[in-house]
Amino acid sequence: MRNQSSEFDRIYHYIEQNVVNKKWPSAVFGITDREQLLDLRSYGTYEDGREINSSSIFPVFSITKPMIGLAIMQLWEKGLLHPGQLVSEVLPEFAENGKDKLAVWHLLTHTGGLDQRYAMEWAQGKHDPDGMGHPKLYAALKASQLETAPGKEVSYNNMAFTVLAEMIERLSGVTYEEYLKQHIFEPLGMKDTGFGGSHQDEFRIAPIAGGEAMKDQMDALVAAKVPSGGLFSTADDLLLFAKAMLRQTEYKEGQYLIEPSTFKQMITPQTLHIEEVESDYGFVWKLPIRHKGFIERDIFGHNGMGGCMVWMYPKQDVAFVLMTAALGKPVDNIHVHNVFTASLR
Repeated sequence: MRNQSSEFDRIYHYIEQNVVNKKWPSAVFGITDREQLLDLRSYGTYEDGREINSSSIFPVFSITKPMIGLAIMQLWEKGLLHPGQLVSEVLPEFAENGKDKLAVWHLLTHTGGLDQRYAMEWAQGKHDPDGMGHPKLYAALKASQLETAPGKEVSYNNMAFTVLAEMIERLSGVTYEEYLKQHIFEPLGMKDTGFGGSHQDEFRIAPIAGGEAMKDQMDALVAAKVPSGGLFSTADDLLLFAKAMLRQTEYKEGQYLIEPSTFKQMITPQTLHIEEVESDYGFVWKLPIRHKGFIERDIFGHNGMGGCMVWMYPKQDVAFVLMTAALGKPVDNIHVHNVFTASLR
């Protein structure tokens, strides 16, 4: 969809200039409300000259996290866990080394204090190439101690999602990859979203800029399918996801991924009692309630390391999806929000 002019010209000009000035290798930006796609534009090309489009596949990195969060909410509704439970009630072996007070709530709100050094050491080549695979990463976390006491501070934590993924597997009896496919992606019609591998059409994967420093690890990281950030997706798929989130996870008339009352808990602030935070959180969702840089703060969403974003503006009943693959020159997420907010009428 390439409208010549619209109320969103301000944000599209901003997106286009970042591609023209080679800050980003490419971009797809789409806007939806709860009923339909409102606008969608793409910028940039593949190395062979083909145009990037809404079916181009991007690594979405941490946008994987809300998918894991929704799966946990589904298990909550089935009576298999709840946020107030200790992690050790589901994973008894995880209580060792001082982690006996760690609750599911801490994992969902980035307040668990899990040690992340193993992942950083892996990136430096200090562990086996397959060391980020789920079994080895979970084993390393089980043997580790906490960096801070649970609930004392908000600190963005990728490792929490390895523990949540292990819970999904223990309680559902299937891998977390299969669970997300069956219970999140397929109901929403997200046909091009997955953890890489043979099902991904490499011909459609958008070029990644600035990943040279990770080049040796990138293939291994993709193969690891990390639950904190291993997904690939398209703008088309994430716009379906965003539309459902505006509808409190309704994807067909009367059919929901989770009940509206449960979804309300996901987007209810959980961390306002903690001082000096970079971001507040609901259950997994980012909530910039106390962030001084945002014009509009009554929003929820998530970002991914490569410059992908999916954000819902419930008061305005719109959501946007931004797809880029700019690892070397990070996307300024706050500027994107503010220019988008200024585009709203």
